This record gives sequence, structure tokens and C-alpha cells, in this order.
Amino acid sequence: MRQEDVERLHGESRVLSVHAPERGGAGEVPMITLVGVHVSAYLVLNPDGEARMSLSVDLDEVAPVALNGAGVLPVELLIGGQCVWWGI
Repeated sequence: MRQEDVERLHGESRVLSVHAPERGGAGEVPMITLVGVHVSAYLVLNPDGEARMSLSVDLDEVAPVALNGAGVLPVELLIGGQCVWWGI
């Protein structure tokens, strides 16, 4: 893949607000779709009323263009600019 391909794929991404009742009563949650990967970030309240941030990544519709030579999508999770997880 070339840099131009990456930029084109970023340009084709979509940001949606979707209803997600299965996500702890979160209601409408923001979701970005990029190369068939759906990522949502939303708040969930525990029984004490304390909020936590949940990140959900759905890989069921990953576009073949995003897969590596082994047919999987390498994923990197950054929090505060630091890589906290890397895997395939």
C-alpha cells in the first residue's frame, strides 16, 4: 500500500451516530467506519453512577485492502500517545 492509498482510505471514512442499546444503555453513540472497521467510543455508567469510557472495535467487515500478507489486520491501541497494545 502507498501513502496515497492511505490518504484516500482516510478520506472515505465515515463518522456516524448509531443507536446501540446493547452497549450498556448508551443510546446514540459515535462510530467511525474506516476500511470496514467500525469503532465506537462511548460512556457507560456503573451502578454507582461512575462513568467509564468504552471503546468497541468491530472487525467483521474489514476490507481486504487493510489486511496484511497473512490475511489479518494488525491493530495498535494508543492512549495518551503511547502504544498500550499491539497485536493481530
